[in-house]
Amino acid sequence: MRLVPISASRIQAITAHTLRGAVACALSSLLATVVWSTSAAAQAIDSVDAVFSVRYNSKETEGENLLKIQRDGDQYVIDFELDHWMIASKQIAKFQSNGCQVTPESYTDSNKRPFKSAKTQQLTFNWNKEVAILEEDGKEKQFKLQGAHSAYDPLSFFFEIRCGLMAGERHFSYPVIRKGRMRTQDFQVVDNQIVNTPLGDFKALVVERVRDNSKRKTRLYVAPELDYLLVKIEHQEGAMLNIIATLKEMEYQLVELEQSS
Repeated sequence: MRLVPISASRIQAITAHTLRGAVACALSSLLATVVWSTSAAAQAIDSVDAVFSVRYNSKETEGENLLKIQRDGDQYVIDFELDHWMIASKQIAKFQSNGCQVTPESYTDSNKRPFKSAKTQQLTFNWNKEVAILEEDGKEKQFKLQGAHSAYDPLSFFFEIRCGLMAGERHFSYPVIRKGRMRTQDFQVVDNQIVNTPLGDFKALVVERVRDNSKRKTRLYVAPELDYLLVKIEHQEGAMLNIIATLKEMEYQLVELEQSS
């Protein structure tokens, strides 16, 4: 998936984070994970290759969001890139998936803005030592892990949300390490809407992030008929910024897995 721009230097900063955060959050958001169905076998998404077009304040931009997901046994790798004149961004998350339970392993976030030095942060989860380590600008910060599923990177937890949606759940809450802090992120299903895309019209569940600030809004549109994959992402940052990423192209492959007894 991709991101979108904003305006001057102040808006540039907001955009970079907005695009990477909102959209990143988004796309990864509900795309590929091992999903147990109600049948005797389980279907897992084996791979995803998707392109999202981006509109900024109702205007089409030349930037795109690219999403690639690859499965190797129980391990998944998400590669989420933004290619835009205002920012080049790449996020990579690796995690283990056991049924609908995700165990993060690592997360890398690299971004480059015009006339700015490239920045990279690396988040590594050591579950044996119960610690997550964030490295950025030569500095290190540690987060205590309180057992399994006590912390997630900004991408992997969306896979559990996707499983929850398939099971009919409507409220989700996850502790996420982002921007140097661990905070709980809450989401809820708020509506059903038809989303128009170049691939056709899809009925989608609207999943909105719960925020204290009513002027900020992030919505993820997930299509059950596309195996609960993401078809649209919308982020509102006050009255001056609205970013919409819509599915443009997508190929994905499912694989049958035997359920453990």
